[in-house]
Amino acid sequence: MRTWIAGASLALIGLVAGCDDTMINVSSDGRVDVAVSTSGFAGNVEGFSISVDGGTVQFVAPGAGLTLRGLAPGSHTVQLSGLPENCQVDGSNPRAVEVNADGQGSVTFRVICALPTTGGFMVVITTTGPSPDADGYDVNVAGADTRHVAANGSITWTGLEAGRHLITLKDVDVPCVVSVPNPLLSTVVPGKTVTVRIPVACGTT
Repeated sequence: MRTWIAGASLALIGLVAGCDDTMINVSSDGRVDVAVSTSGFAGNVEGFSISVDGGTVQFVAPGAGLTLRGLAPGSHTVQLSGLPENCQVDGSNPRAVEVNADGQGSVTFRVICALPTTGGFMVVITTTGPSPDADGYDVNVAGADTRHVAANGSITWTGLEAGRHLITLKDVDVPCVVSVPNPLLSTVVPGKTVTVRIPVACGTT
C-alpha cells in the first residue's frame, strides 16, 4: 500500500510540473498537497515562497516541487508569498488546510498576473573609508518619497511608473563624497525591481 501511495504522489507531481504548476508535498504523519498555478502575463514570475503555520519560508521555482516535513494531523495554515506586483492570488491567502485522520489534505492557489505597468528600485548604499557617516543618509526617488537608509544598507521602492527617475542621496556629511553622479538617473522597468548601487567614500581610503 505504501508503495502505491508513493507512486501516486510522484505521478501527481509530474503532472502538475508539466502544466507549469508547482506541486508541494507536506508530510509527516499527514500529507498536504499544495498546488500553485499561474495564468496571464506571468513572464516575470521567477518563483514563489510557501510557509506553513508562519514557519520557515521556502522558495519554490515554477514547475518544481519540494517536501516540507514535521506536520501533525489537524488544522494548518498555508501562505503563498513572493508575488510580483502585477500578480495576485485568486481567493484568500493564507488558507486553512486540514490534515485528516487518514493523514491527507490539499490546498490549491491560483495566481493571476496582469500586464505589468510599474516597477521598482532597490537602492544599495556602500560606504567606505575611515570616517563613515554614522547616522546614514536620506534617499529620494523622483515621483516617490524620501526614506532613510544606513551607511551600509538597502531600501526598496515599488509601484513606480515606468521610465526614468532621479535618485538623490541626501544628508551626506563631510568628509563623505558620493562616488557616482548625484542625483543619479535610473530607469524603472515594468515588472522588475532594478538594483541601483550608490558608493560613498568617507575620508582617505
